[in-house]
Amino acid sequence: MTRIDWLTFLSDFNDVSLAISPLVRNKPPFELGMNPLIRRHPNSALAELAERVVSGQARWMGMPPATTHQIRAAEVRLNVDLPASYRSFLEVSNGFLLPGCSISALLSVELIRPFGEDHAGESAFWRDVQNDDTGELALYVQSRLEGTIQISGPPNESPEFVLLDPCSVRPCSGPRFLQLMHEGPTDDVDFEEIMTNHLEAAKYLLKLLTGCE
Repeated sequence: MTRIDWLTFLSDFNDVSLAISPLVRNKPPFELGMNPLIRRHPNSALAELAERVVSGQARWMGMPPATTHQIRAAEVRLNVDLPASYRSFLEVSNGFLLPGCSISALLSVELIRPFGEDHAGESAFWRDVQNDDTGELALYVQSRLEGTIQISGPPNESPEFVLLDPCSVRPCSGPRFLQLMHEGPTDDVDFEEIMTNHLEAAKYLLKLLTGCE
């Protein structure tokens, strides 16, 4: 996949988000999805930005770039080498809010942590629904969701998360990404593909809200 120019990409996403935010505030049952993030990470800079989005004061949905020290500290804390595509994103914006989207944000690197720390119940559910009579479950991510790393914020209504699987590594690009949705985990996908899909979904939401569909 062609590498993304993250500054240009996030600027485009920001323009769509700025257009969506006032429309969502005025059109229930649509939700900006910022309040779960504010409650989960109440003392973080990302939550402060989310509060400004809710009040209509934010003009940029991103954060300052992550430093090399911040990225390395997360890698040491989590015992993982973050993929180059994700590092490149963090080096442009250390977290990014996605108001109105199915996920509330890409978290700042200091906030990412094992999925099981906040979602032990969901991890156990997906492990238990699998039929492991053959002993093959260990091959699948459903058996180890609690050890995947959650890089997205709390979901907006539907249970959707962006995760990084340290136990499944591509030889040239590092740990694989996946999305956990209502139907279950997806196959591994590129980080750029995940972000592009969310931008397209945001554009579609904007069309719905403006009656242009």
